[in-house]
Amino acid sequence: MLNSPLLSIIIPAFNEEYRIINSLEIIDKYMGTMLFNWEVLIINDGSTDNTKNIIEEWIMHKHQFKVQTIEHQGKGAAVRYGILNSNSKYQFMCDADLSMPIDKISKFLNKMEEGYQIVIGSRQKTGAKRFNESIMRHILGRLFNFLIKLILVKNIEDTQCGFKCFNSNIAKDLFKLQQINGFAFDVEILFLAQKNNIDIFELPIEWRHNDKSKVRIILDPLLMARDILYIFINNIKNKYPLIKSK
Repeated sequence: MLNSPLLSIIIPAFNEEYRIINSLEIIDKYMGTMLFNWEVLIINDGSTDNTKNIIEEWIMHKHQFKVQTIEHQGKGAAVRYGILNSNSKYQFMCDADLSMPIDKISKFLNKMEEGYQIVIGSRQKTGAKRFNESIMRHILGRLFNFLIKLILVKNIEDTQCGFKCFNSNIAKDLFKLQQINGFAFDVEILFLAQKNNIDIFELPIEWRHNDKSKVRIILDPLLMARDILYIFINNIKNKYPLIKSK
């Protein structure tokens, strides 16, 4: 489509009333300097607070910002909805807390223009910087990633960073196969990409832990471990067909 944006920024949001507007203002200020067409899609994942209302009020005169409310299913479901309902060349998945400086998005786009189909932010690659993360959270994250590399996604140092950029055609094919609605959906998408021999570039980023993170340090790793097993079994049962448009 002639007027389709080059970039869609997709933000899953669940009960983000206290920080979402600040994040949107930062994004608006930075993206307003860009010379290409862009849009921001906020997917309200059935928030039970005032997230929906304050976003709708804020974007009233912001034609490049859109919000869509869906039934609460999880971050993976919200991102999938955004991916499948945008028409840009590139789709950028972005956490609502902006734990990565938004101006780093240009580095993702540069790599996409070089021909990569998927560029993912990495908090582990050489050159990455992490701030304010507890030792326990870091250890649990590394153990989780070790498990992932052992059985599903090879040679990726950080599957869970919330900043990822996709070629739209590839993204739509991958997310149509997605079955995980929770936090482990990243693992499923990257597994499907590797299964289809799609190159993934890990981009080292600066990342700052937010004390209001939605990740529950004990329960969510257990749920993610369950979902990893689910992905493994799905693959054995041939529930992930190869995609056609690579």
